[in-house]
Amino acid sequence: MSLVLERALEQPVEQVRPMRVPSQYSPAWAALLVVLDLLVFAGSATAAAFIVFHRVDTLFVPRDGVFWATAAFIGIWVLIFARVGLYRRSFALSVKDEFYFIAAALSMGVVPLLAFFTLWPAVSTSRLHILIALAISFVAVSGVRTAARAVRSVAIRNRPRRVAIVGRGSRIDTVTESLNLVEGSQVLRLEVDDLDSTLSPVDLGVDPDLDGIEWFERAKTWGAESLILTEVLPPDLVPHLLEVANRHHIRVAYGPPRVRFHAFDLALQQDGQQALIVPSQLRACQPRARLLKRLIDFSLALVGVAITWPFMLLAAVAIYLESGRPIFYRQRRVGRNGVEFDLLKFRSMPVNAEAESGPVWASATDGRATRVGAFLRRTSIDEFPQFFNVLRGEMSIVGPRPERPAFVALFRQHLPRYDERHLVRPGITGWAQVHMTRVLAPSSAGQKLAYDLFYVEHWGLVM
Repeated sequence: MSLVLERALEQPVEQVRPMRVPSQYSPAWAALLVVLDLLVFAGSATAAAFIVFHRVDTLFVPRDGVFWATAAFIGIWVLIFARVGLYRRSFALSVKDEFYFIAAALSMGVVPLLAFFTLWPAVSTSRLHILIALAISFVAVSGVRTAARAVRSVAIRNRPRRVAIVGRGSRIDTVTESLNLVEGSQVLRLEVDDLDSTLSPVDLGVDPDLDGIEWFERAKTWGAESLILTEVLPPDLVPHLLEVANRHHIRVAYGPPRVRFHAFDLALQQDGQQALIVPSQLRACQPRARLLKRLIDFSLALVGVAITWPFMLLAAVAIYLESGRPIFYRQRRVGRNGVEFDLLKFRSMPVNAEAESGPVWASATDGRATRVGAFLRRTSIDEFPQFFNVLRGEMSIVGPRPERPAFVALFRQHLPRYDERHLVRPGITGWAQVHMTRVLAPSSAGQKLAYDLFYVEHWGLVM
């Protein structure tokens, strides 16, 4: 490893701090969101009708094509929102994210909407009405969703959890760090070295509240709403424990420290009388999802080349006039499954800039760039040739940014989960690039990895 690289990594690499995973929406909250969206879409269609037709009564006349077109408009959007998971949970980390997700969902529905009106011209109405309703919906739905998200966040913060955890001290620490606890939540540590030895003979006739089990009695007295055990109880005790816990409104769960969500899914299955915890590939790694993502990437890359080719032509001419050939710079990067490939960029530095220094971590104060190169970097035009990496199947439009092999080798030593980001194709942009600055210190690799893993674990069309 070069001396320059070692100096860039003088600061220790931060360990991965798992990102807070949004909790699933409750059925009541999901129903409320559906109702809100129906009202907002209907209101948007009404406002659009007033703008286009200068009247709104046509929306309420079933014999009028506007009525059926509006009904189809509302139904298609709600169906798409449900399909992409907007009624299950939200991954928005900010108000800006909320607008992004709504825009993505609405964009995905444009083609089905136009196809519907083309196939069923009987319900077709003014395209202008639909487009204006779509524009109003974007602002209105995003605004209402943002307000609803704020109300829900306040409600969650005002209801901190009381969780009792039973097990060995080190296991309690591990489970506590992994839980999705909001600020103000309280954890009761019930340290037990040998759980089986604390279980007295159970007789609900003599001890109806299981007061003889000390840790369970302490959890009840403390007012725990959740009881998490780091070890599995004997099966014959569980029905009695659940009976008493239900009377005290306590949810019982197992939380073995090694059974944690990483870059795979877990499902509980029953085989005879044996319970099986079955790991399976993440959705992003399944063949159908990979094919779908590849089709989307290829289509968007073609559009990207069609839009950016004039800028790429001007960049190529500017580079040639300033410093000659080569125009492009090929840099080895690590892609899916750890396979290396040549990432394409417009050359922004003098030829052989790293001939003596070796790999150098990019920084905001990097003075090696040429005048043209500095402009290309500042405007990100130097990244445009990566559309060709996408067309060749080496990259994706969205995914973890690929790193250079020297840095990957180093980060593997400090970050045990680093290779999990290579389960998917690297991207031109990614979840980390949206939420973090473009130029990062090497010590921030841990937090960057947390964003990358969040994307891999929760991939979907909206992401």
